[in-house]
Amino acid sequence: MTNKKTRKRPRIKGFIIFFLVLYLIGMIIYYLFTTPIRNIVIKGTNLLTDKEILDVINIDENTPYFKVNSLSLKKKVLKEIPLVNECKIRKNIFGKVTITIEENKILYYDYLDDKLMLSNGKMIDDENKYLGYPTLVNYVPSDIIKAFIKGFSRIDSNIVMMISEIEYSPDRYNDVIIDSERFVLRMNDGNKVYINTVNIEKLNKYQTIYASLESGGILYLDSSSKNYIFRTYEEVTEEDEINENELQPSTE
Repeated sequence: MTNKKTRKRPRIKGFIIFFLVLYLIGMIIYYLFTTPIRNIVIKGTNLLTDKEILDVINIDENTPYFKVNSLSLKKKVLKEIPLVNECKIRKNIFGKVTITIEENKILYYDYLDDKLMLSNGKMIDDENKYLGYPTLVNYVPSDIIKAFIKGFSRIDSNIVMMISEIEYSPDRYNDVIIDSERFVLRMNDGNKVYINTVNIEKLNKYQTIYASLESGGILYLDSSSKNYIFRTYEEVTEEDEINENELQPSTE
């Protein structure tokens, strides 16, 4: 009889542990279903406001925790906000939601389309919200503008903001196109810069070059040479101005 009683005790203990585990699981589920989001943190934004993002994902500090589906919210943000290039949404059991945004860069305002061009090649409406970007003033063939966008997206934003106008300006000599991917940039400081898609990243050195210049003029960065050519406006004759697009400067 004594042996039979001792065999029953582990069963009772096992049932107690089982019900405690069920109770804990039930409490966790109840907690998740009834606890609201306590804190929303948005990181990585520069052009976008927190309100613009929250209006799209439509959650606030009264939203139940279990209703926050990170994957579906991410897809919604990427679909409805063109300025967002990447979005990561993380939440923890303490009710904190962290939204990390990677924005596309605004490259320029396209005068012909009346839209802003983004670094991913998409355009957004110009609503006078984002000012100070250069203006592309003329038509560019589709294959060339794709190459330009790819390279221009790697240019430092501070230098982009120093550009006033972008003009597609193929290099011609005797009516023969020598460089079909050349552009002329009119800078806010009064200089002109010739650049092409192959050498476009030379623009990242513009501030260093500008610091060494004593007067305004034309800077040629469209050469494969490591050096650059600078001609002051006093050195440019009237004939040069008339035939500016036919000039092919030699490299240093």
